[in-house]
Amino acid sequence: MKLLFIGDIVGRSGRKAVKYHLSHNQYDFIIGNVENAAAGFGLTDKVYHELKDTGLNAMTAGNHTWDKKETISLIDNWDLFIRPANFSHQLPGSGFKIFNILNKKICVVNLIGRVFLNPSNCPFETFDKIYNEIPDDAFILVDFHGEATSEKQAFGYFAKGRANVICGTHTHVQTNDLKMIDTNTLYLTDTGMCGAEYSILGMEVASIIERFVTQIPSYRFTVETKGNVLFNGFSFTIDNDNIIRDYKLISEIYPET
Repeated sequence: MKLLFIGDIVGRSGRKAVKYHLSHNQYDFIIGNVENAAAGFGLTDKVYHELKDTGLNAMTAGNHTWDKKETISLIDNWDLFIRPANFSHQLPGSGFKIFNILNKKICVVNLIGRVFLNPSNCPFETFDKIYNEIPDDAFILVDFHGEATSEKQAFGYFAKGRANVICGTHTHVQTNDLKMIDTNTLYLTDTGMCGAEYSILGMEVASIIERFVTQIPSYRFTVETKGNVLFNGFSFTIDNDNIIRDYKLISEIYPET
């Protein structure tokens, strides 16, 4: 079975990059982080269904989960959507889901870091609790949505040997450390993003430079929609015994059309 994990999908340009890459879909199961998919902030019902129709089989989130007002009322209707498990238990939605595909159980877990992000419950303790609920024969992938590379690495070593894949999202810059950190645990600090190539983390360059220069927070970040688009992700295969094979980083540029 061949799987694909897609880094943060940023706005229209990010969705375009995903469509380009999946135009000749060669994957059996596709997971993507969608917390920036609707104009860069959150997810709408329209964009959820657009990405589902594009080919995503599971969608993870992060600190922008609740940015769109409709999410709180629709999240339980989005069967592919997984929000960070270490948010308050009073919130709707699920922090992990198990998908049955080609006679395999694929468990996708979403966690959010606590360094330089809003307060949340401990992701380490939350994973411990979730792990005890997951069937022994399930293949486990964790999207750890975090700002600090050290926190992501710490979680990688904490969960190795239990989670089969541990990948980071949120910083939008792909790291070059895809590797096995245990007999059957694949790790990557950050998957990168899908969005405009000429941008700052998927956003228009000028407004972000202006924010840094003036330090005035009133400048609105707007998704860059012009120019070539970047696709970041990684793929891997798993055999009948859930052993990981043939993993590789993916970074592709697709031309403006």
